[in-house]
Amino acid sequence: MENVDPREVQMLQQYLNEFSQEIEAYSAQLQMLEQRRIESLTAVDTINTIKENPDNTVLLQIGGGASLKVKIVEADKTLLNIGSDVIVERNYDETSSYLKDRVKEMEALEKKITESISQLQKQAKEIAKKIESAYKQMQA
Repeated sequence: MENVDPREVQMLQQYLNEFSQEIEAYSAQLQMLEQRRIESLTAVDTINTIKENPDNTVLLQIGGGASLKVKIVEADKTLLNIGSDVIVERNYDETSSYLKDRVKEMEALEKKITESISQLQKQAKEIAKKIESAYKQMQA
């Protein structure tokens, strides 16, 4: 049996820890993207509901668990944040289309992140096997 260098095992353990941290960071990104995607789909559903019943009141959440019943003042107009705190006025269809496109972009990004997580998990598993093998050699 060949001698196992404890420094090599320690280095492998550090790599394993780094992979675990990266997986956690990607998982947090994935969760944030999923929440944003759901919010965008909810906004599209809300716009469609308002289009069908423009005279109905809607609930406006104002924070702290409080909401207001409000009437839509300008029918077919939304204020849309397109990034970097730039807000534009668009009609319902334009807003829905924009949000649906963002959902598609988020889904593509979610797929890439999921693939990255899978790749990292695979590499981490290989390192864990090497560490386990090294410990077995050390005990022999």
